[in-house]
This record gives sequence, C-alpha cells and structure tokens, in this order.
Amino acid sequence: MTLSAPVETAQPGPVPHEVRWPGRAALAAGILTVVAVVVALTAVTLDQFGVATYAAWAAIGLSALAVLGGVAATIGNWDRGAAIAAIIVGALANPLVLLYGLNAVAGLDAVASA
Repeated sequence: MTLSAPVETAQPGPVPHEVRWPGRAALAAGILTVVAVVVALTAVTLDQFGVATYAAWAAIGLSALAVLGGVAATIGNWDRGAAIAAIIVGALANPLVLLYGLNAVAGLDAVASA
C-alpha cells in the first residue's frame, strides 16, 4: 500500500539582500573627512584662513558622523568591515585628534632633546 499526498511546489520568493549601506555610508564620511583635512591644510598654506576654517569644521562634523555611523553599523552588523574602517579613519583624521597628537609628538621631541 502506498500513501500519496498532494505535492506542493514551493515557489521561490525574492531573496532578501543584506543591508550594507550604513557601513559604506560611514566609510564614505570617513574618506570625506580626510579630503576635508587635506583641503583645510592646503588652504592654510595658501593663506585662505576662511576656507581652512570651514573645511576644518566640516572635517570635525564628518569625523563624528563617520565614527557614530561606524559604531551603529558595527552593532547592527551592516558591512562590519567598512564600519570598522570608518571608525578608525574617522577617529584618526579628526582635526582635533591630529592637533593633540601632533602636539604630543612635539612635546616628546622637546623632552628628548633636553
């Protein structure tokens, strides 16, 4: 004796894709931070202090956006590699971090030469 049951054919639905844009957007903000710092430093060397000030403030804001967006993307598992890169680039390219870091290095140099 054989049992036969109606066979239901499963229709394959659309495959959901992974959300990746938060991590990549944070990384883009980190890259734009570096661009803004380069613009600010170039403007200072050309004695364009107004442009340099705006570029530095833009770099600070983009840096904060990159770090916070990177943290959110890392927690949400949205392209974690790009998110971690955004955190690193955003933190290291921040003009305030650069200022304190370069001052610390200059202080170490002064201590070493004394």
